[in-house]
Amino acid sequence: MIKQVEMKKKEIVVTINDFAKLTGLIQTMRERKSIDVKYLDFLSYELGKAKKIDSKKITPDFVTMNSIVKVCFADSDKTMDLRLVYPQQADFSKGMVSILSPLGCALIGYKAGDTISFDAPKGKLFVKIESVVFQPEANGEDLY
Repeated sequence: MIKQVEMKKKEIVVTINDFAKLTGLIQTMRERKSIDVKYLDFLSYELGKAKKIDSKKITPDFVTMNSIVKVCFADSDKTMDLRLVYPQQADFSKGMVSILSPLGCALIGYKAGDTISFDAPKGKLFVKIESVVFQPEANGEDLY
């Protein structure tokens, strides 16, 4: 069981590529007004405070776009493998979680071993990132 303690916010790390793509996505979604602005604001806030690094230099334990992560939900001790994807690819029943969902926004930039929290319809949930099973950059993908 994950301890639900007040967590100190850690520095998050995103690749310059992800930062550029996600910033563009936020702008497009704001113009379309097709998603709740609070998710866009939260992602924008997270990206703004993130350390941005070259895709070739990110270590394989960080969550980047299209990473597959094994997470453990504190309220149930249930573990799942989730892929962090863009909204058009999202399908939670297949483990594809949108970057614009509360969980997706919370995952980006954190690393294996981190416990994160996010606001879900039933309240604040805590999730531990058990491991990064697959990261595109570590596999020579999405480097440019």
